[in-house]
Amino acid sequence: MQKVSILHLITAAKNASPFDVNMAYDAGFDKIMPYTNVALDEVAALIQDAIFSRSPSGVKREGLFVGGRDIHLALTMQQAAKNAMFIPFEMSTFADPSGAFTTAAAMLAKIDTLLKNNQQTLAAQTIAIFGAGGAVGSTAALIAASTGASVQLVAHKELTQMQAYAADLQQKYGASLQVVDGTDDAKKTQILQSASVAICAAATGIRVLELAHFRASKTLNIVADVNAVAPSGVAGVDVMSEGQLIAETQISGLGALAIGQLKYKTQQIMLQQMLGAQHSVHLDYKHAFDIARTILS
Repeated sequence: MQKVSILHLITAAKNASPFDVNMAYDAGFDKIMPYTNVALDEVAALIQDAIFSRSPSGVKREGLFVGGRDIHLALTMQQAAKNAMFIPFEMSTFADPSGAFTTAAAMLAKIDTLLKNNQQTLAAQTIAIFGAGGAVGSTAALIAASTGASVQLVAHKELTQMQAYAADLQQKYGASLQVVDGTDDAKKTQILQSASVAICAAATGIRVLELAHFRASKTLNIVADVNAVAPSGVAGVDVMSEGQLIAETQISGLGALAIGQLKYKTQQIMLQQMLGAQHSVHLDYKHAFDIARTILS
């Protein structure tokens, strides 16, 4: 008799994400067990309790989902879980803190498709990221940098704080990143005079870019906004926009719900890959980007 499938969901946060719980059930897991307020040094013991309570065939019917809000901690927890397992007691793992990995992957995949439709590549772009210190913005920076794009992290408050954060990202992930000053309207406008792609991944309900910031840009081709809560992060970008031109410009817009539809499909496929794997898989933002691009192709 086949054992039930179980997804163990760990997070350092106070609560598990209902979004992730719903996604896991819809992907086909029979049971989802959340563990909240988990510390890094508790991960190994939790994993070994999970794997040693089943035969190797039963372990294949288990998976680990790492949530939370900190992308660095989530990846470190995922690595700690992998280190606690060994053949044949191995389950699959998937890190997606705050949905940032699948959201950023979906956004970059849609940007990539729009560029390809115009015979352009991500590698040739200068990408300015507003909200670069957040989970989605940071992940978008890592994905974009991995393609060879020139990536600019926009500092909204303190330039030195963003420079320190960029240095940390570069040290941890080997990403090549630049920090630019976007602390006032004139500086935002200046940034968008040379960027070819702008990403808005700031906190929900905050308008970051007005038409005046980018309407006159001669270089900007695409603006993407992941904020679905009014007001939008970027003026003129409809939440369902799939590349339609922003009014009064020749710039294409990508809206939050259009990005979200691809994010949903990407996350569901990744959960199903865990459930159907004959050998353990370990999934993160790199795999999410590959899958999102494959869906669109």
